[in-house]
Amino acid sequence: MISEVSSPPNLSEDFPSSISDPKSYYEGVDQTNRIICRNVLVFERLRRKTLQQKHLANRMHHRYVLIRVLKTPGVVSIDGQSMQLNEGDAFLVMPYQFHHFIDLGSDSLRWLFITFELERGESILSDLSYHTLQPEQAVHRMWGEIFHLWASGKSAQMAELLPMLDHMLTRLQMSTETKSPALTVARMTSGNVWITQIEALIIQSVQEGWTFKEVAERVGYSERHLRNRFEQQMGLSLRQYRSNYQFHRAISLMRDSTRSLSDVAELSGFNSQSVFSRFIRRMTNETPRVLCHKIREKRYAPSDV
Repeated sequence: MISEVSSPPNLSEDFPSSISDPKSYYEGVDQTNRIICRNVLVFERLRRKTLQQKHLANRMHHRYVLIRVLKTPGVVSIDGQSMQLNEGDAFLVMPYQFHHFIDLGSDSLRWLFITFELERGESILSDLSYHTLQPEQAVHRMWGEIFHLWASGKSAQMAELLPMLDHMLTRLQMSTETKSPALTVARMTSGNVWITQIEALIIQSVQEGWTFKEVAERVGYSERHLRNRFEQQMGLSLRQYRSNYQFHRAISLMRDSTRSLSDVAELSGFNSQSVFSRFIRRMTNETPRVLCHKIREKRYAPSDV
């Protein structure tokens, strides 16, 4: 009996079009500022309590945080502005942006996170700021592949996700070029409207020098009632919230080499350089000058605290 021999595949079918020779064999496609990620972590949150507690325990967001909602919509609040994330949506939090999660639809959820630092490409990713992203099918597949590579637990396979993440972020950035750069407006629930109003007033109080009593008066509450209701809904006090905001604001401003420390202090809500210095020392065990140098030389990390 003669066994059948299968014919070799026609590999050319995968390359249906011919291409012409390059004009130069020394100058090709390049992008000097292309996205290059490093120090990547992948994880997920499955419970409301874990999502919010883990966030509060890690107030130092010096890394990029890419979020994807697979189950249970919610709201991410960025510097007091609320962004609705529905199932399938993604969102990129920039370094040192003060953010937290509210108005989650259920105690059970599944939110995926990819956090990373950048070797190059910061200006490219700035285009994604304040956009709610709807990943196309190709990006969805990349996200799944990154998840599975990480889940393998094998160093060689996990390393493969680095160039894939670079590619995925580039595709996400390209998809925003044809969309409006305006901020995505969150759909508010009754509880979310109250929290958003209070957040906006606390942030305004930093610039205006209001006391918490003055904030409470603007919403018709006593200071005690405002403090109790805010802590009950947010899981942290008014003072903790404002301090975290001021700290993130100060670090973000310190990244700008054109700003003086007196400018940083004033724009962070401190009318006294000595008060600002004590605040920074309390938060980091560093003087503002030393902290500023570390940030501008990219040597500052949460482990310093």
